[in-house]
Amino acid sequence: MNSIVHAFTFMGAIVGAAILPATQTAPAAQNIPATPLVPAQLAKPAATAAPKTSVAPSAQTIPATAADPEHVLAPAPVIIDEEIAKIIYDFPDYVPVANWKGAITIQGSDTMAPTLMALADAFNRLYPEVKFNIRGGGSGQALQDLVAGKCDFASVSRDLTDAEVAQIKKDSGVDVVEIKIASGGACVIVNADNPITKITREQLNGIFAITHSMTKDPIFAWKELDPTSPIGEEWIALYVSDENSSTMQTFTDFAMPNERFTTSYFYREPSPSSVVNACCAYKTAIGVGSYRHMQPRAKALAVSGDNGKTFVAPTEMNIFTGEYPMSRPLELVAVLDKQGNLPPLLLDFARFALSETGQDEIHDDGYSPADPKKLPAFIVKAHAAGAAAAPHALPQSSPSAAPNIPQNATPNTTPGVAP
Repeated sequence: MNSIVHAFTFMGAIVGAAILPATQTAPAAQNIPATPLVPAQLAKPAATAAPKTSVAPSAQTIPATAADPEHVLAPAPVIIDEEIAKIIYDFPDYVPVANWKGAITIQGSDTMAPTLMALADAFNRLYPEVKFNIRGGGSGQALQDLVAGKCDFASVSRDLTDAEVAQIKKDSGVDVVEIKIASGGACVIVNADNPITKITREQLNGIFAITHSMTKDPIFAWKELDPTSPIGEEWIALYVSDENSSTMQTFTDFAMPNERFTTSYFYREPSPSSVVNACCAYKTAIGVGSYRHMQPRAKALAVSGDNGKTFVAPTEMNIFTGEYPMSRPLELVAVLDKQGNLPPLLLDFARFALSETGQDEIHDDGYSPADPKKLPAFIVKAHAAGAAAAPHALPQSSPSAAPNIPQNATPNTTPGVAP
């Protein structure tokens, strides 16, 4: 990783990532039918920390029964979902086409930064003379710096709004391209020993929003969600990270649009991974974090967006399909040159990210893959060119100074589905 400049200084995310298992796995998608919340008998806590080599547990939980209360309290490790493995296998192979030299600067999502570092490290194994500068700092600032030419890609863990796309076009004078490289999910997280398994949008609004527009009264205690809960008399302790992060924006858009957070038993953590750590430590905690940061001592709840009719768990497959209500895309955003192309080195890095090799790296870091059937047309054509393309050496200074290598495609303003 000598060629990667780790300018990512969001220490909470770094510390959180360090204690996670190397591979995030999950079972096949499953919807949980709407049933009353029936808690299990509170069991003895499991070990406080899993060994580093352990496989992360499923984000999906199984409603407790009197015969088998541990289902809720101790989700078992699972192997890689076979459906997800098949999806990754369907991505094109990456075929090197040039002896790349140059530099790529990526700025934006703090959540995406560790994954992009892993992806850059894999790219460096092929091209050790490519220098990467990967920084966090948030999506909003990254989009401004992208227009100003301070970074090559803005990493954004959500869709751009129409207003953002229009503003980038206006400020830069050229088209913008959004390249989806993975899918993630914002999760509602509790302690593993908490018997609750599911929650509705309305209940989340009553817990987190100070104006609780979806409920008559605010929700303060666990007994208001389940009168028989063994922690029912305890007040709910809320843990969130930076409200400007994409994880929190995804949650607020779903559960409390245009509302502010309550101030009762409210704790702000430095990163989504810190939120998960808090939920591992405190039995009365509820928090909002990222699926990729899940740990064995935490549990992600199934969520209902239709007033309790259907609950969907945050599994890899549900996040991939978008069936989970708080699924979100992870994107690399770039501006095109005057000819409507990406500079060659940037194009090839995007092609690498959307290859079987690149998707393996992304999945190993805890995200669901992109959809191989919905690759941008210019990525499909770049893969098709493959080894037939003539190799070119790029100048060391900047990828934007590269010779204009024909790309056989001009991305449109809403790139996405290959013809």
